[in-house]
Amino acid sequence: MANDQFRIEYVDGGRPPRVKPHPDFPDGKHIDSGVRPACRVELPYMTKTNIGYWYVECGKCGTNCIITMASRPDDARSVMLPCAHANDNR
Repeated sequence: MANDQFRIEYVDGGRPPRVKPHPDFPDGKHIDSGVRPACRVELPYMTKTNIGYWYVECGKCGTNCIITMASRPDDARSVMLPCAHANDNR
């Protein structure tokens, strides 16, 4: 997603993955807490070589989350980021 609304920052854990990817998710996972309203944020997929995490923050409402990743096919491809303005009539 080419959207300037979201800050997506990779934090490198400094070491390669040690375990095999989960076979039930050969094409990655879509993370969804089920909270609505929410924005779907596409994450860079299979772009790094070490374990680490993605820090995701909305520039409009300030909601943020951390999604771990291990540079494997079963990493997250997207996250549904709940909106902090859902109940404040903005």
